[in-house]
Amino acid sequence: MGAIEIRASAPLPLPDDQFLTANSHVVVFKHPAYPDEYEQNILLQLYAWDSPGGGIHAGTALLACRVIACNAWNGYLTIEKDGPRVECQDDDVLPGQEYYFHVPTPSTASTWLPHSSGHYRYPVYPSFQHWAFPHRNTPVEWRGQSEAGSLTSIISNTPSVSSVSAAVISRDRACVISNHRDCIERAHLCPRHELDWFRKNGMRRYNARLDISGDFITDDIANALAMRADIHRAFDDCKFMLTRKRGEWTIHFLEKTFDLGRMYHNRPVEVVGVSPEFLLTRFAWAIFPLIKPFMEQGPERVVKVREQCEDGLHEVIKTLDPAGFERTNAVIRGRSNSPKKRKAADALPPVPEVKRVRTSIQSATGAIQASSPCPSAEYEGQTPGLSSDEGDSIGSNCTSKHSPDLEPSNFQDSVMKKHYDIEEKSQAEADRMSTLRMKELRKRRPQDPSLICCDYTKAEQANARGIPGRYEYGGGHLCEQCLGLDKQDAL
Repeated sequence: MGAIEIRASAPLPLPDDQFLTANSHVVVFKHPAYPDEYEQNILLQLYAWDSPGGGIHAGTALLACRVIACNAWNGYLTIEKDGPRVECQDDDVLPGQEYYFHVPTPSTASTWLPHSSGHYRYPVYPSFQHWAFPHRNTPVEWRGQSEAGSLTSIISNTPSVSSVSAAVISRDRACVISNHRDCIERAHLCPRHELDWFRKNGMRRYNARLDISGDFITDDIANALAMRADIHRAFDDCKFMLTRKRGEWTIHFLEKTFDLGRMYHNRPVEVVGVSPEFLLTRFAWAIFPLIKPFMEQGPERVVKVREQCEDGLHEVIKTLDPAGFERTNAVIRGRSNSPKKRKAADALPPVPEVKRVRTSIQSATGAIQASSPCPSAEYEGQTPGLSSDEGDSIGSNCTSKHSPDLEPSNFQDSVMKKHYDIEEKSQAEADRMSTLRMKELRKRRPQDPSLICCDYTKAEQANARGIPGRYEYGGGHLCEQCLGLDKQDAL
């Protein structure tokens, strides 16, 4: 049989009435080496919003399948499992139907061929965390060399970590998606909580500043875009990503939305001063959650994972059943690799310390009576400087309703400043010790996913809300087996 050719108009933004018509179409991509029965071989499903009748941009669909199939850039599509190859260009539109994604059998893969079907059971990456960035084999359209000249001219003086957000907003001037200038934020391409993946894959080479190190290596201007706050949230929820269509960076939505998809799907965007490799990283990060159904049901899957060996990390081909995937996925759910943001409560001295400072000031000045504290509720139009869980506050410029004429003396000011300086130094030392403890605990974290049983995401969420942990976990939310990165005595 001859090759099948697909020729269709390039994808364009759809009018409102046509977008609603296309909203229900889905294109299904199957793995040919697994059974068709009971949808056991559905590798990936993508909404087909690139044409009114239902279709998806061929280059985007193929790139998604190839990334999942361990960067198999020679992968191709067929309509029938044993049918001819579908010949299409990247900017063609695949009509909404089912396809099989094939990878040519390498000479070293005979042991993974099932005897029943004869199709290559090619491995897949089970998650983004196991995906190896293809440094030397990146698709041409996603390489930064073509934009090196413009990148150098635009970022002649790269900003420091502390000013990256302002630099990104100044560079992009408005939300790159909506072109609005209100409520603009910096949106990471490679998320900050993927710091461990960032390090293991040596992604710092694509930063504008190569001297950034530690927990801040993702905070680079080349790894960020300016986005409106609500669009930024949709971006982080994997609602959409950026891809290459018709030679331009284009917005592509992966999930249904009420308005954003209808307004921005297939809209070209101008991306300046960003490394395309980080855009490819974001593409993969948004795609990998879509293969969870493939991993969570059906027979054992052949996967490629990273495992810690005696001589370092190596990619290993193995099989995973749904239960094994769930154990491996415990690492995926964890966000403990993200740089820790100090909680508001951590920035304040404990209640006894607040009382001690107040008592010292009262005894030194004699101007403030112990029986007449300075509750925050009694100050109008003022912002308290320190607060405690008991609702007390100390403000350096607060005026009491009970004593409207009382002004702090110079001596009182100097005493307060002295105590505040002491508290700041103590807090700085506590922060330094906390950082050292965290680094040491991270080194000792189990490398074998089967040894990790706690849900890091839930632990972080509980910490952020101030929910106390379990007594047997030392006041944290993670067990000793997972090294209790959120234990109170480690913070």
